[in-house]
Amino acid sequence: MAYSQLARKLHILSLSVFLAWPSPAVLRAQEATVSASHRAALADFSWLAGRWEGKLGPMTAEQDWMAPKNGTMQGFFRLTDAEKTIVIELFTLRETPEGIVMYFRHFSTELKPWEEKEAYHLNLTKSDATSFRFDNPVVNQLKDAILTHADADTYVSHGDITDADGKPKAIEVTYHRVK
Repeated sequence: MAYSQLARKLHILSLSVFLAWPSPAVLRAQEATVSASHRAALADFSWLAGRWEGKLGPMTAEQDWMAPKNGTMQGFFRLTDAEKTIVIELFTLRETPEGIVMYFRHFSTELKPWEEKEAYHLNLTKSDATSFRFDNPVVNQLKDAILTHADADTYVSHGDITDADGKPKAIEVTYHRVK
């Protein structure tokens, strides 16, 4: 008899916890409310304006960003080794009704595009005071790009990609402001 009373109490307790636990729809609505209240604006990226330099192994990665203006920010990237330029990238951050979108395209030194059809585009999916995560809505080599603003003169750029062999790989560069 004591066992059945204990079992009944545990059943009632578990049912209470189950009924009190928010449903996935409620959790999604709460997350949407939080993200909507902290929705990033292009002005949140103004710290990027200027010239940056970092190392990717023995190579030098350079970026130049223009300040936000008229809903866009433009940037330029160059990756070099001791003897040559490996790749050039042009990119923009755009403020759209759906949020911030990053577009970029790789070029040879003759400005021949590496991408066959169009530029990559990644949507800002998560941000806080120091970190901005962009995700690729299309399944291809680039999965995401995360910019972490460490301090006024340092940020980390992290990207998850799938290499030519189909293996996942991370590329990370710590950039320092060039003064």
